[in-house]
Amino acid sequence: MNGALKRLAPPAPPASALFPSLRPLWGRLQRLHGYHVRPVHDEQQRSLVSALVQRRYAWRGYHTESLAYPAADPHRLTLAAWQYGELAATLTLGRDSPLGLRADALYASELRRLRQPQRVLCEVSRLAVDPDFSCPELLTSLFASAFDYGRRVFAASDVVIGVNPRHASYYQRRLGFRQIGALRHCRCVDAPVLLLHQALDCCGCCESLNTALTRHHAGNAA
Repeated sequence: MNGALKRLAPPAPPASALFPSLRPLWGRLQRLHGYHVRPVHDEQQRSLVSALVQRRYAWRGYHTESLAYPAADPHRLTLAAWQYGELAATLTLGRDSPLGLRADALYASELRRLRQPQRVLCEVSRLAVDPDFSCPELLTSLFASAFDYGRRVFAASDVVIGVNPRHASYYQRRLGFRQIGALRHCRCVDAPVLLLHQALDCCGCCESLNTALTRHHAGNAA
């Protein structure tokens, strides 16, 4: 009889049903506790970053074949924003070199005007944000760190980024970028793009970015 009852007893629910993932809540905690932004320095971190970039670009319908680059490239620095050991966002900062920047393929004349004596260009690429962590503070913190690393590591004076036209106003309003290139079609990712520019010696004029820079410097000093 006891054996029959055991056979008829419903199976125990899986642990995931009893203890649902708290990951979707972490994005809210970020706003209270900030982010730890640092360079990617080992193969495991590079793998996590590449997976996030591939996943987010594919979700938007962008081509991803052109996203890879040599890990040991001295002209590139990949940053990652972390919280509680989880990757929240990433971008790659590329310094101008004799090989040029990726944006040269579409905006060579615009970049040529920026290449002046005593000016060093950097380009932001491979930007990806985990949707579970997405919020304005995350992107501002990531760019503030990128600008700081660009100045300290690459002696950068200017930063450019190619963005989808739908997002251009956000970068201009929130991060102080300005448009310097007309609408083009980027074959690398098969999407429309606008070229935006930020002079790093003027980025303090954007209040939200200036606040994030202050926090970043305080975190480095701690």
